[in-house]
This record gives sequence, structure tokens and C-alpha cells, in this order.
Amino acid sequence: MTKIAVTCIQLLRDLPGHRGPLDELGWDVATPEIPGQHLEGQDLVNAMQGCAGVIAGDDKFTADVLAQLPELQAISKWGIGIDGIDLDAAAQRGITVTNTPGMFDDEVADITMAYITMLARQLAFIDRGIRGLTWPKPPGTSLRGLTLGIIGLGGIGRAVARRATVAGMTLVGVDPSAESQALAQAEGVECTDIAHLLATSDVISVNCPLNDATHHLLDDAAFSSMRDGVFIVNTGRGPVISTDALVQALSSGKVGSAALDVLEEEPPSADHPIRAFDNVVFGSHNASNTLEASARTHGRAIDNLIEKLADR
Repeated sequence: MTKIAVTCIQLLRDLPGHRGPLDELGWDVATPEIPGQHLEGQDLVNAMQGCAGVIAGDDKFTADVLAQLPELQAISKWGIGIDGIDLDAAAQRGITVTNTPGMFDDEVADITMAYITMLARQLAFIDRGIRGLTWPKPPGTSLRGLTLGIIGLGGIGRAVARRATVAGMTLVGVDPSAESQALAQAEGVECTDIAHLLATSDVISVNCPLNDATHHLLDDAAFSSMRDGVFIVNTGRGPVISTDALVQALSSGKVGSAALDVLEEEPPSADHPIRAFDNVVFGSHNASNTLEASARTHGRAIDNLIEKLADR
């Protein structure tokens, strides 16, 4: 009997309504406890014993982990980001890796624009003030006329662009893909280089994947080249931004405020200095998490795994 595991917390939550195709195949489905957001190290190895496939969340499939899973043939990543999977090690072991692009472009873009509005109008500050028995009325910043720099012009970045256009923002963006650039230009985005984006943007939205080229893309040098008081929104991957550099930029006032749906350390430790800033809005790596988007992604991830194991 083929054994697989589900380690994606969203699919585990909804599995009773989506496991029909797996049951029809008679597969043994392991559903391990996920104490936090994902599994890694020995916990992941233990959960995957005897499995030919897995529908994975943000689990850390390092070379060491993969070496201890000799029966693993396919990893179906729930979602877009595959930075937690050692692709070279997987390829060397003949393990197929798939993901689910395009499943929640609109949902993440909705949250990105919500964060931009929260920062521009200081909504979190107002909420905290009222809860503290004050009645704050800080002046906000109008979105119309602001320049939004979008780092990453894939499906999510372009969906952000469409929403920002309606808000009257000027759009600049960067992406290494000529195809993505062409599609973004059709959405009214001026495609430029990262130096120009950093120097001219009032708001910067991180919507790119994490890889060697984007790790700590926003570092001390990048922040120093930005406009004073810039708004930073990250709904991409935490390590695209150096947290230490962001803390310094917040301390100096270079960054006016930030909204971080993702961070390098998730969740940040109780004594992490990023927690001290009232002008930082935190998310819980949850921008894609709607019931509708999850259902679409469940189906795609299950289909991907069935197809790849059938090929084997």
C-alpha cells in the first residue's frame, strides 16, 4: 500500500472534505501533529517514515532530512515558495518537487493593499489608542500620487499593481523575468532596476520568492538608499529583508512604518527588538489563508501528488 503524509497545516485542517481522491486510491495517509507552522529536522524525518509522497507546507526538507527518507519519491508543495526544499538534493535522489502557483494571487494582493492602507492611515495606531482609552486622530497619507515599488512582478505582484492602480498610485517594479516584466507593463507598471525602485518609492512591497539573489535584498545599503519615511510591506518571504537592517532603519526613522506578514524568525522571540516598534504591524504568515483559496490549493496539491506518483 502506498503511504503518504500531509504536513501542510491548512490541508490538515480541511482534510476530511478533500481526501476523497486519496481514499479512492487506497492510500495510507499519515497526518502528524504539527506543533507550530511546520516540521523540520528529526521531527520531519519521524513523520515521514515509509512515505512515498508528501503534501508539504513550509517544512524544511534539507539534504540531511532527504537522506533519511529513502522511500520518498514526490514532494507536492502546498503554495508557491519552495525555498524550504533543497532542490539539488531532491534532484540527486530522484525526488520530484511540484508547487501550486497562481492559487492565491488575489488573496495575497488583497492583504498587501490592506497593509498599505493600514500604514498610510495609521489604523493600527488608532486602534491601539482607542483600546487604551484615548481618541487619537493622526493625519494620514493619501495613497493617490504615492509611488509604489513592487519587488517581484509574478502573479501576486501584478495583482497588487491592479489594486494600486485603482487607488491612484504610481507603479514601478522589478523582476528578472522578461515575461513578467511584459505582463506588468501591460498593467501600467514601469519596469526598472532595484536602485531606481529603492530611490523613488514611497511604499515598497516585497512580493518575490526567496532565493540566493533575493536573500537579504533589503539590507543596510538598500535601506540607506530609500526615501526618508518609506513604508515597507512584506507578504513575500521573511529573509528577503534583513531584520537587523530593518530594526536600524526603523530606529533612525528612515522607515516610517512596516507591515510584516512574514519574518526571518516566525514567530519572533519574546525579546526580539522588532517587537518594540509601535509603527510595525505584524501578520502571522497568513496572507493566503482564505477558505476559498485553500480549497483551490488543496485540490491542486493533491492532484500534483497523485500525478507524480502515478508517473513513478
